[in-house]
Amino acid sequence: MDSMWPPFGLTIRASDTTHPGVELRVMRDEDIAAIAGVAPEDIYGADIPDYAFPWLFNPGMNTPAAAAQFRWTNRAQLRPEKWSLDFIVRDAHSGEILGTIDARAEDFATTREIATGSWVFHRFQGQGVGTLIRHAVVSFGLDYLGAQVMSTSWVAHNEASARVSQKLGYQVVSEGEEKAGPQNSSQRHVTARVAAPNYKRPDDLHVEVSGLSQQLLGMLR
Repeated sequence: MDSMWPPFGLTIRASDTTHPGVELRVMRDEDIAAIAGVAPEDIYGADIPDYAFPWLFNPGMNTPAAAAQFRWTNRAQLRPEKWSLDFIVRDAHSGEILGTIDARAEDFATTREIATGSWVFHRFQGQGVGTLIRHAVVSFGLDYLGAQVMSTSWVAHNEASARVSQKLGYQVVSEGEEKAGPQNSSQRHVTARVAAPNYKRPDDLHVEVSGLSQQLLGMLR
């Protein structure tokens, strides 16, 4: 399948002194099935915050069928004008699933900007996993795809997301309103960006990318 669908050949591995290694690969159907039906408690623990992803509480969206359809749609519509690389994240040694991260772009050849969104299972949070995953994708975007800017967004009082972004050098560029949480209530939402020269790359970070073929590059830019 890697030769038929070049994104399946892409793997990003990252490690630093806080974590022995994570492996990111574009989701295959078995990966989609493995995370289908994730519960709010799986990501946030027993105390669900009001900034939790709203889709977790939508019966029409958080089903195995809806999860598969969402990922399949991203896969089917991937083209240079608009694409999303949806990664499953595993422990590089045990193979255990840690979470997911998506890298998205529109008109990348012109904007040279990639947006990311991610989540990590609650039991792995507080161990540097989220930071390492973000470093992996930022390094991939800047060093391998030629992005000039990486962006992300979060609900304003999601302090964990804010801290990760600050560590990497992101600066808040805009604020707005977005629905979030179990009640789908309006929350203050921030967007932040980091330009390539301002990215804070740790000295101990090691990132390795394989499977970035010319065919795949042609699909992205």
